[in-house]
Amino acid sequence: MRHFKTTTVLILSLVLSGCSDLKFGNAFLEKAPGVDVTIDTIFSSKFYADRALVSAYATLRCGYTVHNQAWPIGSGGAYKYENSGNKVGNDVLDALTDLINSHCNWGGAYNTYYFGQYNAEFENGSSSTKFGFTPELETAWIGIRKAFLYINNVDRVPDMTEEEKTRGKGEAYVIIATHYLDMLRHFGGIPLLKTDVSTSNDSETDYTRQSVEAVIDYIVWLCDTAAGMLPWTVSEDQDGRMTRAAAMGLKCRALLFAASPLFNSGQPYSAVRPEIRGGNIGKVNDSDVPSMYWLGRYDASRWEAVVDACEAFFEENRINGNPYTLIQSSGTSSDDYRSTWNRTYADRYNGEIIIATGRQMPTFADTYHRCYFGPSSDIDGNTGRGYGGGCVTLNFVDLFPTADGHRALYRDWIAANGNEGTLNDHPFQNRDPRLYESVMILGDHFQGRQAEMWINGRERMSESDPRAATGFSSRKFIWDYNSATFHDKPANYSYLRLAEIILTYAEALNETGNPEGAIEQLNLIRNRVGLPDLTPELLEEMQAGKTFPKYDDCTLVGDEALREEILDERARELFFEECRWYDMVRWERADIFRKDLEGIQIRIIRGTTDDNDFSDLVFSFSDPVKEEPRYWATNWDPKWYLSAFPPNEINKGYGLVQNPGW
Repeated sequence: MRHFKTTTVLILSLVLSGCSDLKFGNAFLEKAPGVDVTIDTIFSSKFYADRALVSAYATLRCGYTVHNQAWPIGSGGAYKYENSGNKVGNDVLDALTDLINSHCNWGGAYNTYYFGQYNAEFENGSSSTKFGFTPELETAWIGIRKAFLYINNVDRVPDMTEEEKTRGKGEAYVIIATHYLDMLRHFGGIPLLKTDVSTSNDSETDYTRQSVEAVIDYIVWLCDTAAGMLPWTVSEDQDGRMTRAAAMGLKCRALLFAASPLFNSGQPYSAVRPEIRGGNIGKVNDSDVPSMYWLGRYDASRWEAVVDACEAFFEENRINGNPYTLIQSSGTSSDDYRSTWNRTYADRYNGEIIIATGRQMPTFADTYHRCYFGPSSDIDGNTGRGYGGGCVTLNFVDLFPTADGHRALYRDWIAANGNEGTLNDHPFQNRDPRLYESVMILGDHFQGRQAEMWINGRERMSESDPRAATGFSSRKFIWDYNSATFHDKPANYSYLRLAEIILTYAEALNETGNPEGAIEQLNLIRNRVGLPDLTPELLEEMQAGKTFPKYDDCTLVGDEALREEILDERARELFFEECRWYDMVRWERADIFRKDLEGIQIRIIRGTTDDNDFSDLVFSFSDPVKEEPRYWATNWDPKWYLSAFPPNEINKGYGLVQNPGW
């Protein structure tokens, strides 16, 4: 193979037979991988063909932490799934945003990004970066090739119906679209391989880096093509398969990213113009380079396209009887809203998740979450957990309003009440119910008792312990960290759910001059957790005192305060679902990248914890404590919006051009 040369041998994930898989890299052009199993064998029966498609599914992005060696325990290092291991050095993407400040000093967020160690060379061995391009270390290219192999060979399977073949192809097209969209959001324009490359077509294949517009257009084509092949829903026993809803929903996500200022503006996000180097000279026109990270101009119609795509999704859902709906609580207590909201992003076949990934892991305990974010000790005997990866910031906690919709800032409570409080009188009471399911909060119920988020408490641990160094730790996808809620709960990851599409629609309505319609959509998300409708007065209160970024090269018509509230709502609703990073990037939010991140310290100043009776405890709540600033806070460069391409790939000379600044 002349291009994308690696030495990785792939495993056919979840194939329960003895079938081996196709190679990628130096053996990329081979017809068959193994001694006794060939492509002809794989596509000789429905049994093997179905598993080839499942193998492509197994490459889909999952936001959990997934260890890259011998995990789960007892696996001997043999993955039974192919989700990218060790991404962000066993951390999560939210750890690079203002929502989490990791205190795990061996993790990728802390080591690679916080201290400015990230550079293009890191992408040559991209296991600790947020999303790699190198085929031998990331699964995007693997998934694309597997899906195309299925598309190009499934027609010769003798014991499949035409309907089954068409549906399988549609699923494969959506898988390809997800991978290209993931890479677009990290790298901008990328090479587009539109088939599985073989010796018969290698010489005609264009491996050069393509424009942002070409990639977006192709993702839209993939989604539209798949939508024409797939059913709107599947039965419960088929849960996890791609649907027409998945294709149309993914299109909404892609068009939103395209419409946002990162690409859709009057000027490129960076004034630095990358050079065409080495063997790439002559394969790429210098005049085409900006198009690889910029759409060339601002076009308001791109926001209209988002509105149209969302409305098409909702209309199709209506025609099919609205099977995708926001899960609603049957009660009105905070606990009712909390338990209901937990179902929305974690339960299988729940009527809200549109694309589910991470299904290869039988339970949540099989993820690396149990080590990285789990409590230091628990009722199942796990010790030494809580490595400091989930230190939620005060900045995030302050985004959550009171249960009746009013702004609730920690500083305001301290100013009004002083620094002392109790379990019945503290700064975090009576908030948006999602706060308590996203973040471990002082005194909240946990494992049948109250969460001890004070220094030397069972959840906070000692002052030098990293696991909740900010005074908070993540709770989403951890819950009560017991058999019922975590260890034996079937794993499921929401790659895309209905709430995101509703918020996407709200954002696009605002940017097309319809703030009333945007608020109507926003209220759907608010109301289902008991928050009241957003009024002009509440909006003004929530966004008071903020300075909004200016976009002089975009003719934006959206209300600035409402835009910010929608982004805040996306953070609250989609925490830990790989949303905030992309929102910061696509809106070019240098101000968020550079902001001071804060935590707090809570100490017992009076009372005892004897017999787990905390009724007489009085706490000292510190003033906000500034976290150590990240490198980009004082050395900001817009190059951070997109990742670097690995120099080793650029040096192969197949037409790859580096991103600005790297």
